[in-house]
Amino acid sequence: MKNIIVPVDFSAAAENAAYYAACMADFYGAELWLYHTYLLPMALPEYGYPLTSSAELEATADTALNEMAERIRKNISHPLIINIKVELNYLQEGLSLFCTEKNADLVVMGLSGKDALTRLVVGSNTIKAIHYIKCPVLIVPPKAAFKMIHKIGFACDYLKVDETTPVNYLRDMVQLFNAELHVINVDWHNRHFAPDEQFLLHMNLHDLNVKYHHIESEEITGALNKFAQEEDIDLLIAIPKKHNLVEKLFSHSKTQDLIYHANLPVLCMHE
Repeated sequence: MKNIIVPVDFSAAAENAAYYAACMADFYGAELWLYHTYLLPMALPEYGYPLTSSAELEATADTALNEMAERIRKNISHPLIINIKVELNYLQEGLSLFCTEKNADLVVMGLSGKDALTRLVVGSNTIKAIHYIKCPVLIVPPKAAFKMIHKIGFACDYLKVDETTPVNYLRDMVQLFNAELHVINVDWHNRHFAPDEQFLLHMNLHDLNVKYHHIESEEITGALNKFAQEEDIDLLIAIPKKHNLVEKLFSHSKTQDLIYHANLPVLCMHE
């Protein structure tokens, strides 16, 4: 792991995610990038000129990022390279290009839980980033603190395993953390049971320390949450697919949802 990027909107959730990422970068010897995008605020439509200049906004954000970087350095035990990047752009477009430019290994994002409006806005940006950029995205809950990752949970539906499971990256993450992998399948009356697909995953992951679990439940998020808490899972891996598992993980349902009520980071990897 060489480069970790943290999009920063100067919220408490973003700073917590940045500190989490800094601890991870420190432990695994990576460089940290604090990344911020901004847009020019416009005056009334009939005038159409910016309320402030790009230079002013960039200078303000630059100062704020440097101050954040200094706060983080004071709480890290070893010297850590923290870089900053500020640019005029939309978050998803800018972040995607920046990840490509830096060949990023990981994007770490915070998710606020203070109030309904903030959760909606920040959650929406997070979901968009997950689907837009190709780099894996680690979502850090508001109160999560970095700790050694010993157990990784992988939410798997056994649908088109060969096409949709990034086996090489999954293997790299498990080996990087030297972790135990728990493959978790949540199904109800074998609606999606596919023995051939299950066997294929077994073959693809045969060289790892893997434990397989089948949970009989109609409610995916609640079942995953309960399993993660009972088995002391440190990190959950999910793959955004057409059935929108990621959206369900971040939704505000009546059940105790995974992100806002558990300090469990969720790593989203693309097919």
